[in-house]
Amino acid sequence: MGFEFRIAASLTAGQRQHIARLLAERPQAPGAMPDTDARLTDTGLYVCQHLRPDPWHGLAALRAYLEAQGTGYAVEEIDD
Repeated sequence: MGFEFRIAASLTAGQRQHIARLLAERPQAPGAMPDTDARLTDTGLYVCQHLRPDPWHGLAALRAYLEAQGTGYAVEEIDD
């Protein structure tokens, strides 16, 4: 459990491929639980931050990519 977020964005197929590469290239310690779990969804991204209430922690390259592409996005905290 942690802090969960939906990042809604309308992404092209090319953007989805690029984001998938960015997520796969994030450094992670072998065998360790990641601080940030981020996954592509049908509507954008799902992000779970295990230690911080910041949806972009560890995802600066992803955020920079979305902004450089001029892709609008909306961040919503999931409060279940």
